[in-house]
Formats: sequence, C-alpha cells, structure tokens
Amino acid sequence: MIYEYAIDPELAVYWGKDKGDFRLYRKSIGLGYPRIMSEFPKLKNWRKQFRQAAAGSDDNELLRITEIFTILTERMIRRSSGGYDGNMSWLENAIQADRKEPFKAILSIDNPGYFAKVVRFDVIDDNPLWDIKSQAVCARLAADMSCAISAMLSNCREIYFIDPHFGPENVRHRRPLEAFLNAVKNRTHKLMPEIIEIHTSEKSDATFFKNTCIQRLPAIIPKGMTIKLKRWNQKTGGEKLHERYILTDIGGIKVGPGLDDGNIGETFEATLLDRNLYSQRWTDYISNPAFDLSEEPFLITGCA
Repeated sequence: MIYEYAIDPELAVYWGKDKGDFRLYRKSIGLGYPRIMSEFPKLKNWRKQFRQAAAGSDDNELLRITEIFTILTERMIRRSSGGYDGNMSWLENAIQADRKEPFKAILSIDNPGYFAKVVRFDVIDDNPLWDIKSQAVCARLAADMSCAISAMLSNCREIYFIDPHFGPENVRHRRPLEAFLNAVKNRTHKLMPEIIEIHTSEKSDATFFKNTCIQRLPAIIPKGMTIKLKRWNQKTGGEKLHERYILTDIGGIKVGPGLDDGNIGETFEATLLDRNLYSQRWTDYISNPAFDLSEEPFLITGCA
C-alpha cells in the first residue's frame, strides 16, 4: 500500500522546474499517496545534492522546487546509516543499495546501464513500478492480509493498530496480528519501529483483558519487540469508536471488515487514507485523542 522510492535529487529539481511535472508529481507522492521517498542517502547529503542541482534556477522555479522538496522530505522512509560511497554517483549508490534492500523503484534522470529497477524521468507514468493502487482486496486470511499491506508495515517507524473489537482471547484476532508483526520484523537495512501500539475499546473487564494479553500475546510477538496496549471509551457527545485503521508515520489505511481474519470466501479490504483523513485520524488517536482512556496503558514484550 505504501512503497519506498529512491529519488535522484536532480530529478526532484527537474520536477520543480517543469510546470507540468510540478502539477503532476506534487499530487502523486508523499503523505496520503502510496509512494514515499526513501531517505537515501541521509537527508543532509540528499539536501546538499538537491541544492547543487537547483543552483541557477529563477525565482518562479525556486518556489516550485522548494515546495517539491517540502513534499518529498515531510515523511521519509529511513534506512540504517552507512553504505553510501561519495566517490560514486547517486545512481550508482542507489543501485548498490537496491541489491541489499530493494526499493520499489529508483527514479532517475538517466539509466545508462539499463538497470531494470531504474525508471527514467520520461517514462515514469507508463511504468508499472509507478502505477500503484490505493486500495487492496484479498482473502480474509492472516497471511493474505499481511501480504496486502506488508510494504507499509516493513517501511514505517511507528505503527498503531486500531480495532475497537480486538480481543486477545480470540485466535481470529491473534493470527493476523502475528502475521503483521512478522512483516514488521522481516526488514534488514531499515530501522525497526520505535512505537507499536494496539488501540481498542473497553469490551471486557480490565483485569481479564490485561491478564489475557499477558498470557496469549508474548508467543506471537517477535522476540525483543514490545507493544503498548490502550483501551478507549467514547466521550459524551464525542466520536464513536467504530472504524478499523492502521496508522503509521508514513500514512494510514482504513480496513474492513476488521483486523481479525475470517472464513474462506470472505475478503479483506484496505484503503489508503488521503492526507486530510489521515491527519484527522492521527489527531483522534495519537496527538490529541478524541476518547478517554479506560485504564492505564500497559506493555507486552514478545518472546516468539
């Protein structure tokens, strides 16, 4: 649902200089879209190359170039440090990095070596590596559900699973959670998430809920991974806890009918949240909760 793109600093400047490309790509990549730029190389280095490419641009071009920079760098997919050779070109470095931990695509001004993962600026729109859908439908089975959203889960640093009906006593809830967390774990050259949380509502006694989490969840959480659990109550006259979401630092999805798996023949649907709805739900659950906590949150550390 949300994929990682290595973007040549020269190409980003080109998008800013060209009015048509500016209008197109400012609404194709970044928060709220299924394409997020990789922080490759580290932002300080990428910014330096970007500024060098932008040198000599006129005032109108600089306005567009600055906006493109803001859009691309607002949310980025972070990789572990190292692995960039200043004696090689950005493109050569990106190809080397792709061999260790693949990008969805490498977007560049040129492709002199005809590398399959490099998409030239003049053929981006016609390339299947760019044509990413904002919605996915699959079988409502844990493995299929995880596969449908694994790109987002393997690229983000913060994850919030939101399901008002989550019950740790139910295997139908535990199976998808285990599959989702394994997708998170299976990354090599990207930094692991700093935050993983489950948000649900007060559907059972607090002692029962906590004890069941302690008994059932460690065995499905990868070793060393810690999850915080929060339960919410609706405020009088406030928003109802009803819809199911997965929110991350690089975007979010609305899922239906839930984050639990089902029977053969049933389907799971995930829809990417646009920027405005994502921002609203981030506020509702993360930055300024629209609900009241039912009790103190608690942590569960995995041993799987």
